[in-house]
Amino acid sequence: MGSTDTDQYASGNEKPQHTVYLDAYWIDQTEVTNTMFGYFVAATGYRTTAEEEGWGYAYDPDYRWGTNGVSGANWMHPSGPSSDLVGKDDHPVVQVTWEDAVAYCNWAGRQLPTEAQWEKAARGTDGRLYPWGNESPDFNRVNRRGGGTTVVGNYPAGASPYGALDMAGNVWELTSDWYDAAYYSSQTDWRNPAGPTSGEYRVERGGGYSISAARVRIIPGFSYSSRGFRCILNAVP
Repeated sequence: MGSTDTDQYASGNEKPQHTVYLDAYWIDQTEVTNTMFGYFVAATGYRTTAEEEGWGYAYDPDYRWGTNGVSGANWMHPSGPSSDLVGKDDHPVVQVTWEDAVAYCNWAGRQLPTEAQWEKAARGTDGRLYPWGNESPDFNRVNRRGGGTTVVGNYPAGASPYGALDMAGNVWELTSDWYDAAYYSSQTDWRNPAGPTSGEYRVERGGGYSISAARVRIIPGFSYSSRGFRCILNAVP
């Protein structure tokens, strides 16, 4: 897990590279889709954070930081009131917070992956940079076109060693861990690590559709848009 000193794109929060031991678990092959999230909302009447607050961050290519607060943006209207989910049933749900993702996972009888569980599912055990290996991203393996989300599983050439899809590009994926830039260098127990005990942000992994090639690597990060998630199910001993 993590990056080596010889990795030219690696930042300090990815080091040192270390061995992690994880108990068995299952992970969703794809990100949770709009249809799947819709079943949850219909069954529970749940209202997302963006719906309650009346706004969400949306991708804006003309804005310096790439995302901008938009009134009326939520999971049903990802870019604002004029947008909708027509033709996007099988796209990953976006405009969800960590709390929204946890609520869905609880309803489904699952959990958010820890950062370590997410990374193992994405890269296997050989230290590769991308789910498919070490070759640079191309448009046959990953959605990073900047034009929005795509149907989940639309890039089978980008599959991980375990068959997980879209673990690079499409949307950032939430994990259960708090973010701490010094965590890798300060942690000592690497058996089923659950991340720091507190923090300001949750770790997101994988990069989104609007990210550069260097940032769709399997590295830590957090952002405010292009955010989705997938669930895990811990195996019963």
